[in-house]
Amino acid sequence: MRSSSIITRLACVCLAVGGFSAPFGFTAHAAPGTGFIPLTSSTEKTRLPGKVIFSQLVTPSLEVAQQFYGKLFGWQFQHVPSHGARYAEIMLNGHPIASVVERAIPPGIHDVPFWMPFIATSDVDALARKAQNGGGKILFKPRDIPGLGRETVVADPRGGLFAALATTNGDPLDEATPPGGWIWSTLLTPDPQGAANFYQSLFGYETGPAPDSGDNVHLIAASQDYARASINPLPPHMPPDAPARWIRFLRVENAGAAAEMAASLGGKILVEPHIDRDGALVAVLADPAGAVFGILEWHDQAPEGEPK
Repeated sequence: MRSSSIITRLACVCLAVGGFSAPFGFTAHAAPGTGFIPLTSSTEKTRLPGKVIFSQLVTPSLEVAQQFYGKLFGWQFQHVPSHGARYAEIMLNGHPIASVVERAIPPGIHDVPFWMPFIATSDVDALARKAQNGGGKILFKPRDIPGLGRETVVADPRGGLFAALATTNGDPLDEATPPGGWIWSTLLTPDPQGAANFYQSLFGYETGPAPDSGDNVHLIAASQDYARASINPLPPHMPPDAPARWIRFLRVENAGAAAEMAASLGGKILVEPHIDRDGALVAVLADPAGAVFGILEWHDQAPEGEPK
């Protein structure tokens, strides 16, 4: 497994995130309707198992999410016809990067909305069986989503929620991340090594200690010689039996300005912009409905052939 400067900068960020709980009082799934734009127009159908290739936001108000993220990151929203819940596909520079589903929070449920990562796989049905045998829970059985591919939604053994997707046209290639695009993923979990073993069994990751971490509980998961995500212990202030959760990071040109804009648009700054041990500027935010995400200011793009 190789690493780059950006991986060193991200691997050991300690996220003092509060204000969330899981398992969630409501669950997410991709839209059963039609109209999704494929993640790539390539005809080669490249498969990159283990790469985080898409995201989905579950939120009580599609309009609020559209106003917040559209102004903050310049995203465009294309509504997707469906039966039941309201969906939209999120576009950046003409390319689909995520979707959003509007779901009401039932009375008495205090769990916040959330972002869910979609991780590439070549065989969703086999992955669902492995996940269940490994202690995970299948929240939505494998099914075909027109335009996107075949997907399933899984909770890992400690409650971390993710989707696995076998794309219709293949997976997006590893390229430099533009501002407003997803640049990193972090799993916070009570059991980092157990999580590493679980995800390794599903996606074939190489896993090992994060650079300069000095321990065996801050881990990196890699595939195709690219670091894909970090696996970290829960922040010290959280109870040891708290459920796991994924946090996704977006690249920004100015973390301080982005954090201030997020707050002015009704979001919250959960972790103020700060320089981590290797020089990247990071922050953790929440949108107006409470969905947590991170931002990363990083101006040097990784060279070709290195993890990005």
